[in-house]
Amino acid sequence: MDSCSQSINTRHSECLAKQRESIDLVRPLQVRTLPPMNKAFTPSFQHFQKDIERYLESEGKCERNEHGQTVYRGYQAALSQMFREYIEKDAIAPLVVEFRKWNWEWGYNDYLLELTECLQEARNWPLLKELWAAVIAKRRTNYNKTKKAQRAQPDRIPEDLVTKTRKLLLESLYRLQSYASELQQESDVREYLEMIARVEKRIKA
Repeated sequence: MDSCSQSINTRHSECLAKQRESIDLVRPLQVRTLPPMNKAFTPSFQHFQKDIERYLESEGKCERNEHGQTVYRGYQAALSQMFREYIEKDAIAPLVVEFRKWNWEWGYNDYLLELTECLQEARNWPLLKELWAAVIAKRRTNYNKTKKAQRAQPDRIPEDLVTKTRKLLLESLYRLQSYASELQQESDVREYLEMIARVEKRIKA
């Protein structure tokens, strides 16, 4: 067993505990019953954002402001409704494409966590890895940039901020390793095991 694998094994229990903590603490969305989507509208189930915009336009909730910018009223509710439509239609791949683009540097939300659960239940490792590779990439960039900036301006950027970005990156890395273990795909996350070893040593990811 190599040093990277040993490091993961010794931190496995801590990883699971951190996962439970993050699921409990990082949920800005509230679970609520949404009104059904107008059945006269049929999503494409291919382009998530465009479907939201098309739906709001069909509901007359699209207008121009004084600067000529398009404004959608009721966007958050429509997003939640469309997410539910996609999940029920099992249109998972377009959701992965969409949520890979979101900013996950500082926290998760219910959309990401529910999508992850769907992929776990379907045992769809390729899409699960694709989704969390994007989360990790954003957190890796955030950690590396913060660490570099702190070295350049230690009086302006506190070491605590570097520590925070490091912990956030490790938490995501531990998650992906855990998912790989659950789906018996440990051999497919070698690069992430090596990244964990580097970050645990507090060096560049």
